[in-house]
Amino acid sequence: MYWLDVLVFLFGLFWGSFLALLTYRIPKNISIATPRSFCDHCGKKVHWYYNLPLLSFIYLKGKCKECEQKIPLRYPLIELLTGAIFLFAFMHFAEDYYFTLIRAFVLTTVLIPTIFIDIDERIIPDRFSIGLIVVGFILSFFDPGMAWHESAVGIVVGGGIFFVIAEGYHLITGREGMGGGDIKLIAGIGAFMGWWPVLMVIFLSSILGSIYGLFAILVFKKGRLTEIPFGPFISIAALLYFLLSESGINIGDFIK
Repeated sequence: MYWLDVLVFLFGLFWGSFLALLTYRIPKNISIATPRSFCDHCGKKVHWYYNLPLLSFIYLKGKCKECEQKIPLRYPLIELLTGAIFLFAFMHFAEDYYFTLIRAFVLTTVLIPTIFIDIDERIIPDRFSIGLIVVGFILSFFDPGMAWHESAVGIVVGGGIFFVIAEGYHLITGREGMGGGDIKLIAGIGAFMGWWPVLMVIFLSSILGSIYGLFAILVFKKGRLTEIPFGPFISIAALLYFLLSESGINIGDFIK
């Protein structure tokens, strides 16, 4: 059934194109329905045949047809990431684990835009984080692999740990370290994955953040107090842990 794999990958590319649109429009409070796709630089509308995922970017050599300004690399990157994750999830979960497949699609839809919006704007939209909490908790009533109380505890544990860390950092330093968006995001991940996986996500995201922090200090010569958004590390850690653990690779074994 390789043709199904191809269809899923293509669907992921087109869905990724929609997610890329979200990363630009949501922070700017532009409707996601109208107007039609337009160039970020000149504002000219993009014809549908110049808006095909990956292919159009390659054909146009990464430049707008009208103004010849560079098309942000994040657009084809988001498309390719989404297509690859959808294909991976479909190949591993579609045969026996439909709810896991649904969870993978929802997490990808929320976390991929979160990564890029938080990098660009230093915000995590409530519609993503709170939506993740609500959808994750509702799914737990139907998914035989996740009891509702596991989802509820995941919300409390994930959000609670980050809340305590944020308050403690503020009390000690007098500065705000972790924002409310991060707290709500990790609570949403807890709703989807349960309390133990959310602990692993917190641990893994801390490692990723520390590695990047050291890299930023040593290579980019940034100061230790430079503000670094944590949402991308949470999102990457959650996607990695979910996809790998659900496909039979337990990251916890490596940590032990």
